[in-house]
Amino acid sequence: MLFFKKLHNQPEVVPNKLTEKINYKIFFVIIVGLLVYQFYLYVFQNPDDHNIELIETIVTTSTALVAAIAGFFIAKRYWKSGVFGTAYLALASGMLCNALAERIYYFLEQQGQVPSPSVADWVWLAFYPLTFYHLARNIHFFKPKIRLPVKAIIVLIPIVITGVYAYLEYGQEEAATTTFVLGLAYVMGSSVILSAAILGALIFCQGTLGIPWLILTIGIVLTTLGDNWYSYLDMYNQYTITHPLNLLWYGGYLVIAYALYKHKKVL
Repeated sequence: MLFFKKLHNQPEVVPNKLTEKINYKIFFVIIVGLLVYQFYLYVFQNPDDHNIELIETIVTTSTALVAAIAGFFIAKRYWKSGVFGTAYLALASGMLCNALAERIYYFLEQQGQVPSPSVADWVWLAFYPLTFYHLARNIHFFKPKIRLPVKAIIVLIPIVITGVYAYLEYGQEEAATTTFVLGLAYVMGSSVILSAAILGALIFCQGTLGIPWLILTIGIVLTTLGDNWYSYLDMYNQYTITHPLNLLWYGGYLVIAYALYKHKKVL
């Protein structure tokens, strides 16, 4: 397997041994920070206070922007590589879409308009194809040989996740409404990039990209869990602005930012 050491068309062999390690202190800081924030919301904030919506918007936007800025930095640094530049630009753009969508949603809500379905949903949904492009671009670059059982699992993951949601949601709606279609799009998009991230982690697990891809997969798993959990809560009208599922999104964005930092160190 070939890898660009300086990304100037001079290939080097990927070391057989992982040279990067996970700094678990980063995960500890993220977890503690999120728990303290959630405690603050429960104890010091009134759920009926409109300021809490602004606080949530700021936190969501900020965490997504951290990952976006990290992605843009790597894209700029390795733009001449022809592969990594465009791949990381796509991922950074997807993270930026999440931040922008959050702001659009909040603005529409404050104007008394219906925030969903709205243009905010289209901006949010753009995250999935952009992130999938990033994952697919990296995986295709190494042209891995994928065994049939792995292919089957990777294909089944989005089919099962989307199928279960569609069955349950359609039973609630009893019609293919806009809410149903949007929810299906979110679940399908998140499950597809989850499969791609898992595939990448399996492919690169023994190379220098193994640790960064593992961390990236963890981040995507967290955001996927958040997307799917939200879809089910929304189905039964149980979601609230202070719901702990928000921590999955915040944590996912910050973990993705950490994964991008690790990518920078090995690229």
